[in-house]
Amino acid sequence: MIVTRTEYHQLTSTFTYNVDNQEIIDNFGSLETFMAELYDCTDQFHEFIMDYDYDREDDLWTDRKGGYDVDWDIVDDE
Repeated sequence: MIVTRTEYHQLTSTFTYNVDNQEIIDNFGSLETFMAELYDCTDQFHEFIMDYDYDREDDLWTDRKGGYDVDWDIVDDE
């Protein structure tokens, strides 16, 4: 018999980009313009930021708190 267990977790991922201020000014004209583009989630902002590497940190907080739903299913009963 094949039995599956499916856990439903909540995950928060944080991506940290380290971008030099001068590069921002060279591409957007000013830090203020960059911040406006960031908050508006413009195509120009996305195209710029996607050229940079990032550090990723995942927080699987439902696992840490012990509060997640679980489903059990029988996939094959032979």
